[in-house]
Amino acid sequence: MSGRSSLYFLQLVTCWAGIVHDDLDKPHKWVPAEQCTFVNPPVMPYYWDESCVNGESLGCWADGVHGQCRFCGEAPYLGLHCPDDAIVPYRYTCHFDNPPVTPYYWDPDCKKGDLGCLADNKNVHCRFCGDGDYASIPCPSSSCTFDNEPITPYYWESKCTMGMLGCNADGIHVQCRFCDYQPFNPIHCPESARPAYPDGACWFPNGTPQSHKWDKSCKWGKKGCWADGVNAQCRFCGPGSGGIYNDISCDDAEDAIMP
Repeated sequence: MSGRSSLYFLQLVTCWAGIVHDDLDKPHKWVPAEQCTFVNPPVMPYYWDESCVNGESLGCWADGVHGQCRFCGEAPYLGLHCPDDAIVPYRYTCHFDNPPVTPYYWDPDCKKGDLGCLADNKNVHCRFCGDGDYASIPCPSSSCTFDNEPITPYYWESKCTMGMLGCNADGIHVQCRFCDYQPFNPIHCPESARPAYPDGACWFPNGTPQSHKWDKSCKWGKKGCWADGVNAQCRFCGPGSGGIYNDISCDDAEDAIMP
């Protein structure tokens, strides 16, 4: 299979390798990501990246405590490949004996006999989408593949053809399409599009139990800032996390989010 073809297969959860979080209590080889400190185990993969050294690095400061703690593998961090020593949550995933060239994802609504379901011949919820016989099944925006996650929002558009505005956004899939932002503002983003950032609000796609706020005074290295790993102004504050952010008041922000 060519390198280009090997990039063509997708899954909703892109981090196959790594240590499952539930296995950390069992005997195992220690990995650097265990230095990360979370209030509760996150629902997306993370790893320890010594290259996280500036405010431009997506996914860094994943735990809001350590700059080197970095999210990977899932929106909005799809462009960050999870290394073998990443810590991953337990998730259902497709398991193919040989990676297919048709895009696929995990669909919890799949039933036996539904088009595209049982794609890997093992799991009924593993579903083909967006191409060939499965073109009628829309792929989620996570089917796009970027080396670096873009700021411009994007989605999966089955009607895309090469040369159409915004199509072939990731340089791999013609159906991957940019939308809303210049110069793609004529293309309206559907609800399925990956949201753009920064947008004046913290971006926790799976939520966080730690209170947080939008603080325009934030800068790189300031305690609690870059809380979501995406926006410098997103800052943890108040109680929680073992008292780490008790000295950062949430009261001075009208839009502070409390758990």
